[in-house]
Amino acid sequence: MNALANPFRFGTVVDGIYFTDREKEIKQIGSYLRGANHLIIISPRRFGKTSLIKKILGETGSRYIYLDLQLVVSEEDFASQLLKRIYRIFPFQKLRGKIRSFRIIPSVMIHPVTGETEISFKPGSKDLTPLEDVLQLIEKLGTEKDRIKVVLDEFQEIFRINPGLDRILRSIMQNHKNINYIFMGSSESMLREIFEKKNSAFYRFGSLYLLGKIPEVKFRDFLLERFGPMTDKAEKLSRDVLKITGSHPYYTQQLAFNVWELLKTTGFQSGMVETAADGIIRNHDNDYERLWHTFNRTDRLVLTGMALSTLSPLSEEFRGQFGAGAPSTVFSSLQRLTSRGILIKENASYQMDDPFFRRWIISRRQQ
Repeated sequence: MNALANPFRFGTVVDGIYFTDREKEIKQIGSYLRGANHLIIISPRRFGKTSLIKKILGETGSRYIYLDLQLVVSEEDFASQLLKRIYRIFPFQKLRGKIRSFRIIPSVMIHPVTGETEISFKPGSKDLTPLEDVLQLIEKLGTEKDRIKVVLDEFQEIFRINPGLDRILRSIMQNHKNINYIFMGSSESMLREIFEKKNSAFYRFGSLYLLGKIPEVKFRDFLLERFGPMTDKAEKLSRDVLKITGSHPYYTQQLAFNVWELLKTTGFQSGMVETAADGIIRNHDNDYERLWHTFNRTDRLVLTGMALSTLSPLSEEFRGQFGAGAPSTVFSSLQRLTSRGILIKENASYQMDDPFFRRWIISRRQQ
């Protein structure tokens, strides 16, 4: 069989030959960032926004700092993580003198073998001074002609870190001229509240960009190109993969990866895309079962109905057929499931994010 390496990748930041399409988005977002604009990118989880922004910044040669706020546990940790990333792009000697002007001096240690910097501020103080000093340092290191890009992913997490952190950050960031801030997140409702609600601290702070799915025709071309060297049935495989995944970036790569592995082992066989999908479901059976036990009765009824039917979950026919309850009850469930990332809302309709979880529900119902 063909000894080529598997040309599909999922679960990590995707780049190089693994990156799919997004020419339009690269052009649009690149245009925003060439000016002094701040940008808010919203998309469901696993739509590839991290891969996209890192590709754009890498290709432009911009100096950037990326931080996922889901990993930040406190105010001082926020400051420490930002400062650690500053050390990755600026030499130690350039920073040493500037750090001395901080109102609270951090502990800085350089690993003698890896060269990685470990930084900490006094824990548990709830003092926002280190965070302000670090952000002001980034501003001083940039210039109007060479702005530093600061990417804060899952930005809605600021309220978990500190309920009043939005107003503190806005008061600092609004004066910065040498930084492009890029705020990203997967909770559309929360991010719209942060950036579009008139009494919000970050009201109209940047341009809003909604990142959708990769167009099916583009994804089909991507799949055809990679399945082509393995089989003359590449077009059928590509169609079958997209029929299951609905062009979801992560799950399309995942399913294509598994189909390619089957191709390498057995060659083309009828129904092999279904076989690959069933294999994914078996591998994640325990994960899906644990997830299912976290839902209440209404959520389970709504998810079951959405897995088995194409009816709108808010329709009278859906609620009657699946016993999901009153419209307000179903609407609350849809909002709850969307906030957890189980559902995706596109325009006025809802759909399940994970096509394999949907197949798992159907499979369990048939057993």
